[in-house]
Amino acid sequence: MRNINVTINTRNAFVRESLVAMVNDLTRGDLRARFSWHNTDLSAEDIIICEVIPGEIYLCNTLIKNRKRGSSLIILHSYDQLPEDEFMINCLKGVIFVSLKTASIPQLLTIIKSELQHCMTPTATDAAGRELSCASCPHRVLSRSQTAVVHGILEGLDMSKIAALQRVSPRTAAYHKNKIMEKYSLNNNHEFFQFMNLLRERW
Repeated sequence: MRNINVTINTRNAFVRESLVAMVNDLTRGDLRARFSWHNTDLSAEDIIICEVIPGEIYLCNTLIKNRKRGSSLIILHSYDQLPEDEFMINCLKGVIFVSLKTASIPQLLTIIKSELQHCMTPTATDAAGRELSCASCPHRVLSRSQTAVVHGILEGLDMSKIAALQRVSPRTAAYHKNKIMEKYSLNNNHEFFQFMNLLRERW
């Protein structure tokens, strides 16, 4: 019996359990899936299914960069529109993107089935793997002023207190917050604070 290592990284329990059921339905017989969640090391994973929140797609992602060569990466997202290829971070170029807003169960089953077959019949190219390089990666970074605003927000300060600590006007502090939202394509405060929580985890 052949084992396939599958990591499913999503905060949505319904999505996770649905994906587990799909993979199990497709791996009966001589193929068995071994699942893990929120894995901090992807070097042994054959299939990686990862949900990204708003803004995350623009951040450097060393976990994905250091994934197993030749592994399959499926990115679940809720973006209305993905970045153009030239603005996509290097680690996500050429991977499979699936919209949680529009994808159907038959579409997901087709994608997962294809990736399982890919794992069963690896090519010489997969064995060599594609070296993921950070050179010229268009990932986005916070400016010093934007970083100060983020630190203040993560400490629970309101904009007036952040402004006072940075010795700028509240309008300037609000401007830096708005520039963060613009830089990472965040559409509202809910997406903004989701992104702040992600930065808290990363930092």
